[in-house]
Amino acid sequence: MLSFLERCQRGRMGRPAKALSGFNRTVGSNPTLSAKRFGVVPGLVAALCACAVLFVAAPVRAACEANYVVNRGDSWWSIARASNVSLKELLKLNGARASTLIQPRDQICVPQAIQIPEVQYTQKEVVQIIRDVWPDALEDRAIAIARRESNLRPGVIGIPNNCCYGLFQIYYKWHKTWLPSVGVTHPRQLLDPKLNAIAAFRMYQRNNGWAPWE
Repeated sequence: MLSFLERCQRGRMGRPAKALSGFNRTVGSNPTLSAKRFGVVPGLVAALCACAVLFVAAPVRAACEANYVVNRGDSWWSIARASNVSLKELLKLNGARASTLIQPRDQICVPQAIQIPEVQYTQKEVVQIIRDVWPDALEDRAIAIARRESNLRPGVIGIPNNCCYGLFQIYYKWHKTWLPSVGVTHPRQLLDPKLNAIAAFRMYQRNNGWAPWE
């Protein structure tokens, strides 16, 4: 025997002969007359069919791998960039549109955890972090470069194309093959000033000098 949903779907798409005969045995060939026979308002039949089809056809959202808490200044586009997915993929993951408003403290579903340092650093603290990481003979120039690149602000993401991250404005895509060797597996980790300083010193070593910033 056909289910209610199957009857609705076949009624909408055209019933094969065999299915029609089975349908006739249970409800009758005229849905309006059948509704009257059972004391159901005719319009309700169509409405119930539509609801049943829509309910079953509604897509099920994939399980969320990680949640990102929105910060001031974030947008769908910037979160997509940080997550290394397209804007379309991020919106689909959240069942949202580009026009969907997001506000600080909202939770956004992302394909993997985005690590963003929660600690706010003073410039004095940032300078000390650089001094702790870089050798004494190089630290003054390293500080000068970090000042030029980011004004000693750990959370800076390069403008206009969001290519570069943190104190030394490291271009993640250019260096992502070796960055895991210093503990960086996601671009947002470069917003941690210590990790950024470590990665920058490793860049200096790999290039035998200051070429990445010249």
